[in-house]
Amino acid sequence: MRRTATSTAVAAFIILAIVGTVSGVPPFVCGMRALVGAGVVYVLVTVAWRVAISILVGIIRNSQSRELQTKDKAGEHTN
Repeated sequence: MRRTATSTAVAAFIILAIVGTVSGVPPFVCGMRALVGAGVVYVLVTVAWRVAISILVGIIRNSQSRELQTKDKAGEHTN
């Protein structure tokens, strides 16, 4: 998770720095904006990753509970 977020933040930093440089922003301002943007991207990717994992875990839990309920109902009918 951290590896993906870090890679994405580094890519965002480079892209934002290039955009700032091309736009004619002073180097210090460009660097600060790129740094803040990279931090925001890091946080967003981390949060999105956790949300995606929790959704997948919820789906797996629901499917397993349905399987157990189906097996329990099948067992009740045979007795």
